[in-house]
Amino acid sequence: MQKLLLAAVLALPLFGLSVGHADEPIHGAMEAFVVENKDNKETLLAAKEVEPNQLVEYQLTYTNKGDSNINGLTVVGPVPEGTSYVSNTANADVAAALQVSIDGGKTFEPEPVIRLEKKASGEVVEKVVPPEQYTHLKWKAENAINADGGTQFYTYRVRIK
Repeated sequence: MQKLLLAAVLALPLFGLSVGHADEPIHGAMEAFVVENKDNKETLLAAKEVEPNQLVEYQLTYTNKGDSNINGLTVVGPVPEGTSYVSNTANADVAAALQVSIDGGKTFEPEPVIRLEKKASGEVVEKVVPPEQYTHLKWKAENAINADGGTQFYTYRVRIK
């Protein structure tokens, strides 16, 4: 099985993490872990290389380095090319509204993503867009990040194609 360099799979999300300049109070960090299942126990291993069909968990941590609370943080996590989002794996440790994009992050909407499709008979039916077609995830935090070290934590998983 051909191994992929982690840089190719992880480079895009790292660029999607830009939260501001060094003098701004929010600091963002992203880590990637390969999810291993052994003896019915899940383990996260620091991702150095990935192989097709492996599961990767992205963990995004945002820390407030400033001296006042920050409200309304919006976090965007891209689904890198060569991967697909794994349904129902987006989580946050704070109340946050999740939206997804299927157009490269241009627009976002709540799940499930529904499109109208016209059949050959002329009938219009609703079609649910599968999570594998998501290109980005976006959370809008409902809670403030507390001053002086408060953190918010977001995770999601993708499968390597």
